[in-house]
Order: sequence, then C-alpha cells, then structure tokens
Amino acid sequence: MISRLFIYTLRKTVLVLVCIAITAGCAGFESQGKPAAIPEIRPGILAGYLKSEALPNSLALIPPPPAEGSAALALDEDVSRKSLSLRGTPRWELAIEDANLMFPVAAGTFSCALGIPITEKDTPRLYILLRRTLADAGLSTYTAKNNYQRKRPFMKNNEPTCTPDEEAHLMKDGSYPSGHTAIGWAWALILTEIAPDRADAILARGRAFGESRNVCNVHWHSDVVEGRFMGAAAVARLHADPSFRAEIEAAKAELSAVRAKALKPTRDCQSEAEALSQHLKSLNGEAKILQSWQGDYPTALLNLLPDNQHENAVGFIGNTEIFKAVWTAFKPEEPVPGIDFNTNFVIFAKNTQFYNRIRIGKVNVTNGVADVLAMETMSAMPIEDKVAMSMVVVARQGITGIQSGDKIIQINKTK
Repeated sequence: MISRLFIYTLRKTVLVLVCIAITAGCAGFESQGKPAAIPEIRPGILAGYLKSEALPNSLALIPPPPAEGSAALALDEDVSRKSLSLRGTPRWELAIEDANLMFPVAAGTFSCALGIPITEKDTPRLYILLRRTLADAGLSTYTAKNNYQRKRPFMKNNEPTCTPDEEAHLMKDGSYPSGHTAIGWAWALILTEIAPDRADAILARGRAFGESRNVCNVHWHSDVVEGRFMGAAAVARLHADPSFRAEIEAAKAELSAVRAKALKPTRDCQSEAEALSQHLKSLNGEAKILQSWQGDYPTALLNLLPDNQHENAVGFIGNTEIFKAVWTAFKPEEPVPGIDFNTNFVIFAKNTQFYNRIRIGKVNVTNGVADVLAMETMSAMPIEDKVAMSMVVVARQGITGIQSGDKIIQINKTK
C-alpha cells in the first residue's frame, strides 16, 4: 500500500512532462525505443501523469464506509469470513503475488489476460505506462483513507494476512477505499483500451486483483468496491492528459509488434486460471472427514480447549499449539498427528451431561456452516473425572462457521 510519505513526496515532486511520440525519430526516446527516464517519487515508484491537485478526490466522490449495524457492514463481514476459507489454497498464493506492487513483478499481473509478456525488454512503453499510472490510481484513494482511517479485517478478526511483514504498516494505513484495487482496476481499464479484443479476460483479472485483498484479509468488500470506483475515476481524469493519451497510442503500436513476434507470457497461465477458479463461496453438502479419533478426555484439562469452548458439546481447534496441548491430554501415549492448519481444522464433540461413548459420523455443511452429527451410546453414568470425546479433521475451504447448540462459532485460525 502506498504510504503517507508517498503522498508527501508526490506533492513536493515537480513532474517532468516528457515528449511521448510514436515515431522512431522522437528525441524523447532512447535509441532502443524506450521512453525517456521518469523521476521516482520514492524508491521503485515512478511519478504519475497527474499533479496532486488534478487527482480525483475520493473523500468527495465515495460515501463513508458502512456504519455499525448496517446491511453493508454485514455483507463486509460475510465476505471476510468466506475469504478466510481460501487460506492455504492456490487462490491464497495468487493473492500473495497480487499484493506485490513493485516492478518488475507487478508488470506480469495481466500477462496471461493480455496474452503477451509484459516486461521492460519486450514492452517498454506499456511497462512504463503501468508503472506511472500506479501512482495516479493509488494516490486517488488517500483523501478518504486518511479521513476515515478504517480498521482492516485482520485488526478485528485477529486472523493472519498474506503479507505478515506489512501488517505493522497496514495498521496505520486506512482500509477504505482499497488502493491496490484502484490500481488493479485502473490497469484493467487501460489495458482494455489497448487490447479491446481481450477485454473480458482483462476485466475479469482486474476484478480478481481487487478481490485478492479480501483473500489476503487486509480489506473489506466495500473497500474493494469503492477502490474500483476510484480506479475508474483516475483513468477518466488521465484521459485529459496529452502525455497519457500519447502513451496509450504508443502501447497499442507496441502490442501489435509483440503479437507479430508471437511472444507468449512467461507466467504459468494454467496455474493462474486454476487459482482464479476458486471463488468466495460457501460449501453446501457433506464435508469429507480426513482423520478421526475417539477416546477419553480428563475433565480437569478441559481448560486446554479453545477459549469459550470448554463447556461446548461441539467445537473446533484451529491451530497447532492448542491441538498439541489437547492431544497430549487426549492421547498421552501417542505422537501428535501432523495437521496442516492452513488448509484444515479439527472438529471435536464431547459429553456434557452423561458419560457416553461418542463418535463423529458426519459433518454436513449448509451455506458454510458445519453441523456435526455424532453418535453416542446411551447411559446414565455421571461425568466424573473424564468425558468421552471424538475429534475429526476436515478441510477449511468453504466452511465459515460451526453449529454449536443454538449458536454459530466463526471458524478462524487462532482458536
């Protein structure tokens, strides 16, 4: 995300208007046909086309973020819960890639959608066009960001993000609207103008680029929606800039030349397509039980179960630390099973009234909420020093909560 230092630097930078021409003889290009050098406003970030006073004003253009108790906030929270289920999947890995706005990595984001390599060597003018418009679109979000200072999802749900090294910075950077989304959508609109025959693929990738911020647990749904709006606003304003319009035409000519050479993207487009096929949707049906155990559990150690689940008949364990402690009490003579808690979690069912042997037989899921069907023997034996307990492992994907009595427990990784 672009920092306040970025904004300050941009305001203090005198933009150099560079002659952009399509003809090979223009003095503004190097002998290799590359655009003239553009100043950086911070390391790795080029100055955009727009001066600060020409940027769209997000504070004036978008509504305030959703209010507490509103339907819009409920939607934000629902999308956030569903997004958590994609952790550890190929879609999560793609979201990690999408989080990186630094070039040359970011240049390849739309390579598969465009059908060509986007590199400084193969497409120098398009490469510079994307680098410069990053600043314009990203900075367009900051009047609203700085005003609202909305807290990000990971600050409320205490779940990991796909970029843990950036969390300290993100805590200080307002969530609403999403700057990454504004950048990705601006790029999508620009590339659609350059290659209208690839419009559907480009726009779909631009939408997914913004949704990666939901998957990363760093933005709410409404942040992404309004980020797209600001990306479009930035592109609309850019079309009034002669230098930008000239570079669009230069990029069109460059695209034709690259296509004539039949150059192909260097990214793994099949893997990208498979990752993008994983949508934010809830699971409906029966969840497959991957591992299962039954046995006795000492009542004196029920406090090792996750917080607020000590007395539950049904609950879940979402991380290795808690599972290891519970397992040691449950099966002290057996080694702790290896479980990938990025992609799976453990459901437990236990006695709460009488001591009965118990086994989880099925986990049915409706709209992302797991309902545990456990079989118990019938007895009137009182619970004294132990309860019978069953634990199973199921995949996280598509499951956002678990039914426990008359309440739903949200699935996360911290419990």
